[in-house]
Amino acid sequence: MTHQIDPLPVINKSTVILKNIKDLLVQIKSSVENYDCDEELGGVVMSARKVSLTMNQYLGSISPPTDPDLCDARLVAMSLALDNLVLVTSSILTGCQWLQDSLRDIDEKITDLREYLNEEAEDVELTKV
Repeated sequence: MTHQIDPLPVINKSTVILKNIKDLLVQIKSSVENYDCDEELGGVVMSARKVSLTMNQYLGSISPPTDPDLCDARLVAMSLALDNLVLVTSSILTGCQWLQDSLRDIDEKITDLREYLNEEAEDVELTKV
């Protein structure tokens, strides 16, 4: 059985994550704009689209009623899509430490939000008992 939690703290934490992801997408776009290999750029574009899709799915999951299990699953999907995007982009842009740093920062924020969701779900469960 799923339990709903207050969406406001989740939305506030999510806003920071989504802004960081958008900034990362802009940085990647500006870094690969002048790259000439269409095949490799196609991989970056497809990966970026997957990130955008998972972001939209995640946004849908945080609207009230907020289900922490669904939010957690969407956060995992978003994290995997980001990992894939960074991997594909790193194969084109060698020596881009900013790419790894950005991913690490976003992953830390996603981990913090997932922990918060798990704590909230446990609190809701305890109050129902």
